Order: sequence, then structure tokens, then C-alpha cells
Amino acid sequence: DVALASVSMRSVPFAPVLEKLSLSDPKYGTVRRFYIKTLEDNAIPTTLQENMINASPPEKVFQLKGADHSPFFSKPQALHKLLVEISTIL
Repeated sequence: DVALASVSMRSVPFAPVLEKLSLSDPKYGTVRRFYIKTLEDNAIPTTLQENMINASPPEKVFQLKGADHSPFFSKPQALHKLLVEISTIL
């Protein structure tokens, strides 16, 4: 698993994380949002995920059992299934 992760993971530039996000009241909420809750996430525990969901409720919340902070690695098939399901929601 470690060997696969080391060749699969890519570095992400940190600078965009530091940029201030600018949202306008007229446009806020115009993009549909969904949340995939990762139930075994040690980086963002479920209680914190719940707080994030409650602070800015998405259209629908999905749960991935056994998924950690990187569901694309820990539960790739289940994540794919959820993303396909989300893509079909009208």
C-alpha cells in the first residue's frame, strides 16, 4: 500500500491555500454542492465534518464507510460509485 501511494500521490502547491477566497452575496450558493463524509478520517474527524456541513449545508450528504482523508486511495471504487451517482442528480 505504501509503495502504491508513493507513486500515486502528487504534491499540491501550497500557495493557493493561502489566498483569500472572495465570495459575493449575489452569486453565493448558485453552484450545487454535495459533501462526501469520510467516516474514518483522522485529519478531519466526523464531528468537525458535521460542523462544516451545518455551517454551510450542501444539497446532499453522502457517507463513505471505511474511507479516510484520502478516499481516492482508501476506497476508490466506493468513491467512484458516489461520484457517478452525484453526476446523475438533476
